[in-house]
Amino acid sequence: MDTSSDLSSAQLSLRLAVSSLEKDVAQLGWDQSPSLFALVPTKDIFPQLEAEMDGAQAKQLRAALSENPQHLTAVLQDHLPADLMDTLGHLVFGEDVAGVAVAMERFLVSPQADAEAPQDPKEREKFLLAHPSRQDVRIVAAATRDGNTWCASRARSEDSDDMVAQGDNIVPELLEVLKAMLVSDAELAQLVSQPGSAADS
Repeated sequence: MDTSSDLSSAQLSLRLAVSSLEKDVAQLGWDQSPSLFALVPTKDIFPQLEAEMDGAQAKQLRAALSENPQHLTAVLQDHLPADLMDTLGHLVFGEDVAGVAVAMERFLVSPQADAEAPQDPKEREKFLLAHPSRQDVRIVAAATRDGNTWCASRARSEDSDDMVAQGDNIVPELLEVLKAMLVSDAELAQLVSQPGSAADS
């Protein structure tokens, strides 16, 4: 794994944002619905953030921003469809958003269990959910406009900060969806003008 000295400020900013977001989400506990976050340059919204913080928090954030001007802040997106993961690919963000992140829970099973599962979708899900090899995981995946990606994965069975796995390609298909959500302002304007658009700015 790269050391922090090998990373660009943009890469480091993303990794720090994902790590911080994963810890915040973990504090909410398990069995949470998927959530979507816009990753916004902290310098662009610092006045708003500072107004909501106490003096110590503002000082800490100011120091982080001074150390890395590309520092990112995760902003929770409200009023999203209940079936977020099914509609994720239809949401887009303009250039004021540097990246997007999604937090979701999934379960994993052994290859043998996957092979033994029924083909019928409902029966398959029922079989896998009840299988003794099932392992619940929470994944925070993020992508930025410059093409950087980072993920953090926590297992329910090893629910501690020092057991979180991290990498840039843990959920490759989801990361591609996230990257496609980041469009130019010109593309966003065109999408917004279309009837039934789900574009977000």
